[in-house]
Amino acid sequence: MSEQALTDGHRDSVDAHALPIANVAPSAPWQWLRRGWETLWRTPLVSAFYGGLCAAAGLGAVMTSQAMPGLTVKFVIGLLMLGPFLAAGLYVTARRSLAGDRTGIGRSLALDASRRSSLALFGLVLVMVVAFWLMATAVLFALKVTTVAPTAYTGFLGGGLQHPLMLLFTLGSGALLAAAVFASSIVAVPLIVDRDAGPIAAVQASWRAVTANARPMLLWAGIIVGLMLLGTATAFVGMLLIFPWLGYASWHAYRELIPAA
Repeated sequence: MSEQALTDGHRDSVDAHALPIANVAPSAPWQWLRRGWETLWRTPLVSAFYGGLCAAAGLGAVMTSQAMPGLTVKFVIGLLMLGPFLAAGLYVTARRSLAGDRTGIGRSLALDASRRSSLALFGLVLVMVVAFWLMATAVLFALKVTTVAPTAYTGFLGGGLQHPLMLLFTLGSGALLAAAVFASSIVAVPLIVDRDAGPIAAVQASWRAVTANARPMLLWAGIIVGLMLLGTATAFVGMLLIFPWLGYASWHAYRELIPAA
C-alpha cells in the first residue's frame, strides 16, 4: 500500500447508523491485548515515543499540582480520560503495521494531520468536558471547605469525610464522566483516523459499538482502568509500555467491532 493511499484514502462519508457493528465474544478483550502486545514489539521506536509522552504528561500533571496534592488525583484522572485522543498516533502506526507498510514517528504524525479538523474538534470538546469537571469539583470543594483545593492529602480526605455529599459528587461524577468518555471515544478516534469520519458520526458509532457489546466492553473498560492505574502507581514509568500497548489493543478492538468495508 502506497504512502499516498494511506494519507489520502478512506475519505468516504461515514453514516453512523448504517455502519455495521459486530458482536464480539465476551472474552474478546484478552485477544485485543495479545494482538496489541504483538504490535508493540513490531514498532518499538514509535511505542517508546508515545509511551514517553504519556509518562512525561503524567509526571507533569503531578509536578504542577505539588502545592495542592488534593488536585493530583483529579489531574491524573483527567489525563487518563484524554488517553484515546492522545493515542491517535498509535492507531495510525497500528494501521500501517497491519497493512505491511513502513512505520515511524513522522509517519504517525503525518497521517494525523490529514484528519486534523475532526481530530482537533473531538479533542477540543474532550478537553473542555474534562476541564469543566475539574472546575466543578474544585468550586464545590471551595464552597464546602472555604479553599480552592486542599494543601495536603489528609486535608482532602478529611474534607471528604466531613462532607460526604462532596465526596459522593466527586467520585460519582468522575465515574460517570469516565464511562461517558469511554463510550464516546473508544471507537470514535480510530474511526476518524481510519475513515476520516466526522466527530459526531464517530461518537454515535462508538456508542452503538459499546451498547451492542456491553459485556466485553465492560471487561475492556476494567482492563484499561486497571492497567492505567498500574502505570500511574509506578510513577508513570510503567506507561512506557502500558500506554502504547493499550493504544494498539484499542485499534484491534476497533477493527473487530467495526469490520472493514
